[in-house]
Amino acid sequence: MPGYTRTPAHWARRLVLVGVVLAVATALANDGVPGWDASAFRVVHHLPEALEPVLWAPMQLGSVLAPGVVAALTWVLWGRWRPSVGAVVAGIGGWWAAQLVKDFVGRGRPYAVLIAGDVRSGAPRDGLGFLSGHTTVAFALAAVVSPYLTRSQRIAVYALAGTVGFARVHVGAHFPLDVVAGAALGYGLGWLWNLAVGVPASAATDASLVRDERTP
Repeated sequence: MPGYTRTPAHWARRLVLVGVVLAVATALANDGVPGWDASAFRVVHHLPEALEPVLWAPMQLGSVLAPGVVAALTWVLWGRWRPSVGAVVAGIGGWWAAQLVKDFVGRGRPYAVLIAGDVRSGAPRDGLGFLSGHTTVAFALAAVVSPYLTRSQRIAVYALAGTVGFARVHVGAHFPLDVVAGAALGYGLGWLWNLAVGVPASAATDASLVRDERTP
């Protein structure tokens, strides 16, 4: 049976950083849309519309159905309950946590906040924008599966999660700050799961902080 470890002190630093990013982003969003946020949105959103078909498929990694798909895939690949159950718990939990933050902050989507001329036709107009639920789900899934991947694979899955956030800005669904906050929330939830259940011993990088734990 594989050995599993927990490194609370090491991971706690990650979670503190996530909390700081999320708190700062929420404070900024409560004050409206900073100028740099609107400017960055316009830059990404006004990139060629030809990108939309290319971005559509990876953007689905942030959909509410993605956790179930990732759970099934990880079970087929590894046959381990931790990443499979974690994909569902952190992924679906992230989706609902994002909805709670949306209701708390109440900042609209770009179309509702900027003048109509700043947003092309077809952009989402309804609902709340802060923070991005798609980005939250994508980063939660990436965080949960990352301990089971090689370094290059981890880079790839986080790049894919980042593509989800980029796509949400490009289609006009979110401001960049929505995406940054969503990434922080999702990453934090994913690593909270890893902290609770442990990860393969081979994934631990700081031996001085590791407590070995053999589990079925």
